[in-house]
Amino acid sequence: MSETEKPSSATDPGAGRRLGIDVGSVRIGVAMSDPDCILATPVETVPAAVDGSDVARVVELVQDNSVVEVVVGLPVALRGNHTSSTYLAEDFALDLREDLGDIPVRLVDERMSTMAATQAFQASGVSAKKGRKKIDQAAAVHILQGWLDARRRVLANI
Repeated sequence: MSETEKPSSATDPGAGRRLGIDVGSVRIGVAMSDPDCILATPVETVPAAVDGSDVARVVELVQDNSVVEVVVGLPVALRGNHTSSTYLAEDFALDLREDLGDIPVRLVDERMSTMAATQAFQASGVSAKKGRKKIDQAAAVHILQGWLDARRRVLANI
């Protein structure tokens, strides 16, 4: 299942909010777009859980906000090989797909998103340790904003 996707006019669900997910072993960062798919903003950090409550919380966010598409970052090592984090994200996306039914759940290449978010926080004077929960949200914003920007370019070329 580890194929990453790129936005496509053929599979785009149309107007509506998108949710971006940065899956980690301890925390899951969540970001959401505006209904016009222009800007991704942080939403919350969900504690990772083996009992499925993390997936249930994301499903709840999708349903409460009329989300039409979910974008899950797939962390792949720089050389392209899979890591334990890759499998964690794949499993989370699979669980979401089962619970969300018709709402598309996309896996997207998210190499460097957490590093980019951490560097941005450090540049603003926030330590990585103090800002961990916010860094997870910022990584989700990074993942989702990349999707929104690529989507806009694809749809503009129709």
